[in-house]
Amino acid sequence: MSILKNTFLLLLTLIAASQAVHVAVLETVADAGVKNKVSLTDRQYLTNVLREQAVKELPATQNYTIMTRENITEMLPPDKSIEDCEGSCIVETGKNIAADYICQARVSSFNGSLTLSAELYETAGNKLIASFNGLGPNLSTLLTLIIQKSPDFFRSVKKDMEKNAPKTVAQPQPSYSNNEPQNTVTVAPTNTTPRNINPNAGYEYYAPTAKSKADEPWSRASFFIHAGLLDAGLGLKLRLSRQNGVYITADARWLSFSNKSFMHVPLMFYLGGNHVHFITGMSILAWSSNDSSDNYQIPIGINVDIGRHFGIDGLFFAPSSSSRDISLTLDFRFVI
Repeated sequence: MSILKNTFLLLLTLIAASQAVHVAVLETVADAGVKNKVSLTDRQYLTNVLREQAVKELPATQNYTIMTRENITEMLPPDKSIEDCEGSCIVETGKNIAADYICQARVSSFNGSLTLSAELYETAGNKLIASFNGLGPNLSTLLTLIIQKSPDFFRSVKKDMEKNAPKTVAQPQPSYSNNEPQNTVTVAPTNTTPRNINPNAGYEYYAPTAKSKADEPWSRASFFIHAGLLDAGLGLKLRLSRQNGVYITADARWLSFSNKSFMHVPLMFYLGGNHVHFITGMSILAWSSNDSSDNYQIPIGINVDIGRHFGIDGLFFAPSSSSRDISLTLDFRFVI
């Protein structure tokens, strides 16, 4: 049962991590004209200082996660070259690695001096929310520029989140003139557009324009329950890519067939598009009524997700040895 306990602790850890705001600092790049003056190790050091400033301004205690160099590298597609990226390409990279905000610095030249420019994007809305530029005779000047400009640069993340946070609209209060109540109050939150006006209400009401359902992002982490012909269970789904293209699930499931019962804890990877995925992974045996059963199995199958809440998994659990503990399941999943 210790395996089952550790699995649920892992689920809770994944939930906590998924709720944080993820900020990615990409490697500093250099234009072709200055690469002979700015080595790879120089650029990596500039990136390290920029990432250090992000950690100071966006600490984990305030629910921010600054992605490490290793995190970013592992989640990038194999054919992705950061050297060729700027502008909208940086935003697309942020979506590929599931970052909420992403930034990158670039070293170039102007009139014989080295220049440095940095841009910070909010990935969901494709917005450039902050940038800074500067120049100097050497890399030490650019390093000083990063230390001076980075605090305000990364504070823009907090300002952007505060601006986009749901606002509570105060109830209109009557004003009095000549001892007579007047109900001519206008409530208009910032950055909103008129939705409708009811002339009988005595005031104008403004509400934010909602996104269409197709534009809403898939939840990064969510619980689900599932049941099939031979099994049932519950678990956690963690999305790794934009919308629903790639994700993992970890769950505990009860299987019963051929007068045998099993408690398996599978960790499965779903690879494909938003709706159809190939499934692979590994399933650890947590409990069995048959002592000769395998300690683990390898799940292989196909998934079809119908909308954001329903999914169908067809799975074949291959044994790790030549035993006969093989199961074929058809599961119906509901995301809570």
